[in-house]
Amino acid sequence: MHNVLFPAVLRANLLALVLTLFSTTVVLAEAPAGFVPLFNGTDLTGWKGLVGNPKTRAEMTASELSAAQAEADASMRAHWKAVDGVLVFDGAGKSLCTAKDYGDFELYVDWKIGTGGDSGIYLRGSPQVQIWDTEHVDYFRHGAENGSGALWNNQQHPRFPLIKADKPVGQWNTFYIRMLGERVTIKLNDQLVSENVVMENLWDRNLPIYPRGQIELQNHGNTLYFRDLYVREIPASEANALLAEQAPSSGFQPLFNGRDLTGWQGDLASCEVVEGSLVWKKGMGGTVFSENEYADFVAQLEFKLEPGGNNGLALRYAGEGSPNLEGFELQILDSEDPQYADIDPRQHHGSAYGLAAAHRGYLRPVGEWNFQQVTMRGSRLLVELNGFTILDTDLSEAKEFLGGGHVPAGAMRESGYFGFAGHNEPVAFRNIAIRELPGEPAEPPSGDAAISPVDGPVQIFNGRNLEGFYSWNRDSAYSDPKKVFAVEDGMLHISGDGYGGLITNQTYRDYHLVIEFKWGGKTWGDRVDRARDSGVLVHAWGPDGGFHNTWMAAIEAQIIEGGVGDILVLSGIDPVTGQALPTTLTAEIGQDRDGEKVWRKGAERTTLSSGRINWFGRDVDWADRIDFRGREDVESPMGEWTRMEVIAEGGHLVYRVNGVMVNEAFDAKPDSGKLVLQTEQAEMWVRRFELWPLGKANLEELKQAE
Repeated sequence: MHNVLFPAVLRANLLALVLTLFSTTVVLAEAPAGFVPLFNGTDLTGWKGLVGNPKTRAEMTASELSAAQAEADASMRAHWKAVDGVLVFDGAGKSLCTAKDYGDFELYVDWKIGTGGDSGIYLRGSPQVQIWDTEHVDYFRHGAENGSGALWNNQQHPRFPLIKADKPVGQWNTFYIRMLGERVTIKLNDQLVSENVVMENLWDRNLPIYPRGQIELQNHGNTLYFRDLYVREIPASEANALLAEQAPSSGFQPLFNGRDLTGWQGDLASCEVVEGSLVWKKGMGGTVFSENEYADFVAQLEFKLEPGGNNGLALRYAGEGSPNLEGFELQILDSEDPQYADIDPRQHHGSAYGLAAAHRGYLRPVGEWNFQQVTMRGSRLLVELNGFTILDTDLSEAKEFLGGGHVPAGAMRESGYFGFAGHNEPVAFRNIAIRELPGEPAEPPSGDAAISPVDGPVQIFNGRNLEGFYSWNRDSAYSDPKKVFAVEDGMLHISGDGYGGLITNQTYRDYHLVIEFKWGGKTWGDRVDRARDSGVLVHAWGPDGGFHNTWMAAIEAQIIEGGVGDILVLSGIDPVTGQALPTTLTAEIGQDRDGEKVWRKGAERTTLSSGRINWFGRDVDWADRIDFRGREDVESPMGEWTRMEVIAEGGHLVYRVNGVMVNEAFDAKPDSGKLVLQTEQAEMWVRRFELWPLGKANLEELKQAE
């Protein structure tokens, strides 16, 4: 972002003005139950100046850090002041940091900025929960129109807030922020703007976010105000319960009843049940494993280590022999104990033993319960410890085993038993449960909260910026480094460079959608000489990338040269769990000369969960080549504007192109969802993208402009 530099005299004048504005005593709000103040309202006790970042601080000697901190504290006192219960920053200097580090926590903070303001809150020393003037035009190219609360530096996980909840510049706003493991939930002014989103580590993108760190009030060279800062640290027991709740509870089956060893087999004498936990006896080893075999699954459990504790999860175990050979073993180990200082990285906690190394530093202190979730799908292994992703690997890509040996054949087993590999050290386990994958098909979310236009049109695209949208591209996820989607001259410009979509934050149902588009001249990549291609997805749902790792599950209103108005049914698959994301509809379907499905009014109704229904006049000799135009095409010629409409009433869909009804479907499921404007390697311009109330679209207004 951009620093705004002020001359020293101007800064001094601004601070004097601030002191005048806050001449009336401000009474601090009462701390919420269980929270403690971070700011006492009168001075900077509990705060310090900013020194470097977590990586550079870790590289300093104690004396270097002490000297740098003293200098940073002097700068802090020069530019941050406590003025009648408000923390005030004069626009110079650096960020303000808590003297204490935090792990899992909840935070309340009130903040206020001025015109052109730009700030943020660093969590565990890492950027950032974004704060900015959401109406500042110069920030539109960065996405400010979507509101404060963005996890600004995310690339692979959601970046922008779900809704814009900012109050006008100059008014106080309130953040509630919860950080649990690597995931962040944010409310702005009591509205949910981010829910359990992974916060990426800007300082080292190969690592999860740090397990502990300071909270920082960031500045970008403008006057800032903060007040009523309260924090509550989340204890491990509560964090574990919250982490268990984040995973869908449906389908999980307990493997351990907390009373006895019913349901287990193997070396049962090596362990015992103590106060609801499965505990390994000192000096006893051996493998204990489930009665049933599992192929793909998600497993959850809690474990507690004593100093030097050593055990393992036996995954896809054959039922005999060593778990790290006849299957594979996932390490459960107090890796930080000095006796393990020289072990291979592939032996540390969370590692696939001898095959793939997990990230270190995310275990809780010895004696505390840890929460771990393990996902196996095919050869992919995902390990999450205390809310942090410590291992995400494909075992089929392992090149060698510990010590340079061949990868054991057992590591490639497709199914087997789930269990524990005891190694003579006391380790305790509890709350052990497993969910087989893919499980039952996912249920689309209820459309009860979906928006329907009522009094007039809802402008999906406002002609100024990309407010209300986020992008997801197959090659860059939630970042758009190529600026595939941009606003130019009041129009939405889709460069076409790649595959993905511009997606609405909100879900919609029961509407009359109108979009006006025209093709640009540029085509890209594997479609450089193919028919220009795009589309609008309606009733989109599920994870981004759920259909061919590119779009959401949805129903498509096709936009392609010669095929504008085709219906495509895009059922999806969850990219992580493999769970089906069903989409279905029924249509009156005939066949053309080549046996392809085509809409024929009055034909026999057929229900589809995939595939395409051609619009009624699609040329039977259609060819996937650039500039194709069929004999009966109703879309406008290249370079001219085409109007496409989708009328969605419950599960009934009607497609129109330039006023001609070209396709129809019934009983669409789901019957609500997000809207997605695709990019498919062809440049396109959009000047109108809006939703009208059913039966209220003004036909005169909808006439195509000449």
